[in-house]
Amino acid sequence: MNNQSTPSEGGRRIQAVATTCDLLNVLRELDGAGVSELARETDYSKATVHSHLATLLDNEFVVKRENHYEISLKFVDFGEFAKNGVAIHDIAAQEVNKLAEQTGEVAQFMVEEHGRGVYLHKARGENAIRTASYTGERKDLHCTALGKAILAQFSREHVEEIIDGQGMPAHTENTITTREELFDNLEIIRQENVAYDDEEVLSGLRCIAAPIGYKNGDIQGAISISGPTSRFKGKRFREELAETVRSAANVIEVNSVHV
Repeated sequence: MNNQSTPSEGGRRIQAVATTCDLLNVLRELDGAGVSELARETDYSKATVHSHLATLLDNEFVVKRENHYEISLKFVDFGEFAKNGVAIHDIAAQEVNKLAEQTGEVAQFMVEEHGRGVYLHKARGENAIRTASYTGERKDLHCTALGKAILAQFSREHVEEIIDGQGMPAHTENTITTREELFDNLEIIRQENVAYDDEEVLSGLRCIAAPIGYKNGDIQGAISISGPTSRFKGKRFREELAETVRSAANVIEVNSVHV
């Protein structure tokens, strides 16, 4: 992981900051670790790892339990601050809650950042199945209904940039993994104003999403409902639930006019 600091169009990069970011990312992936384990995982020396962890500890970004370091709750503060910076978050969250109650399924709100989809709110209805997604999780855009609803509002050039940076990894045998198929799918989404995930992320799970426009027409995110294939099928999946999601997105758009 020892990326070299090199000048670029956006200015030079600071290697020490990159090292800290590497360590925080790996610390999160490992759900906590000691100095030796982090050194093995990152290829940094133990001295380097210890120095960075000591600095993070001093600034309360990690906590130490015996010889084990973990991400601190300070990131909750940062996360809430960032989430509240999304102008339509509160309006979208209210509609997600209503959608979950109305359908009895899982409802979610996503925005795009750095070419990935970020879940900002999730609600579960009374019949909802347990899904692994969580608020703050970052997901590929090409395979989720939410992500495709967002991508469909971008220019082809911007979508190409995102694919170049993130790739199109397969999650199931149904995942779209070619650009041609993705762009054909995005064109249909633009026409119907609704996107589908037909077991593209997880076998047995389907999802329907609609894009959320905002003021000057810029895409602000997408809203969705997810459920098992046993309930998400036929006319209910392709027509009834699709219209329900489109209506929810429209409510958010209307209520966000004066935000």
